[in-house]
Amino acid sequence: MLNDQLMLLERTFLNPRAFPEERYYSHVLWAPRTGSVATFPGLANACSRAMNTSLGSAAWAEVQRQLSILVVALEGAAATLRPVADL
Repeated sequence: MLNDQLMLLERTFLNPRAFPEERYYSHVLWAPRTGSVATFPGLANACSRAMNTSLGSAAWAEVQRQLSILVVALEGAAATLRPVADL
């Protein structure tokens, strides 16, 4: 039961649409070893690309998209968790 809950928790952080340029990577919380940041790779990379652009640019739209993906993943993870006593 607890292992099932942990497995489902980990799955909430997988989103194949989060990184269209990375075909074999879909984890929104942890970066691959080759990544430039350790956590929140999509959001961090989008922010670094958008820093020197105007607010209405496509780069900032990507920041908003990555933030939305991350929020949905975190909400899904929170919904997955239940107290161990309830299992």
